[in-house]
Amino acid sequence: MIKKFMFLWLFLISFMASAVPTDDILAVLEKQEAAWNKGDIASYMQGYWHNDKLRFVSEGEFQFGWQNMLNAYQGNSVDKSALGQLSFIVDEIKMLNNDAAVVTGNWSIIRSKDNPKGVFTLLMERKNDLWVITQDHSSSGKG
Repeated sequence: MIKKFMFLWLFLISFMASAVPTDDILAVLEKQEAAWNKGDIASYMQGYWHNDKLRFVSEGEFQFGWQNMLNAYQGNSVDKSALGQLSFIVDEIKMLNNDAAVVTGNWSIIRSKDNPKGVFTLLMERKNDLWVITQDHSSSGKG
């Protein structure tokens, strides 16, 4: 009887200790930040839904598709120095349900020639048990 109780207790503790969705969401953004700062756009893009229905804003217009977003990044940022050092500050993660959240925050980039910054609103969804950005509306402020 004690063994059964201990097994149940350990199961409950391990279940409660597993990451909550907000931790998983923050981990995606932290990995993106680290990849960007290494100049690794391919790894940065792993935080996005690899689908033609991915929606993002580019130059004030809605764009669609993971490949189109990758092309936009590769066309605008040719090397690590052009990418600079990215920093995200998450203001809020609002869980919509167990598989979707709205994430708002600020972004900034430090480069030798300028320091752009702005805000973002992301829709993040759990797809195939991974959290990914399915919609990204980021805008620039005065930098």
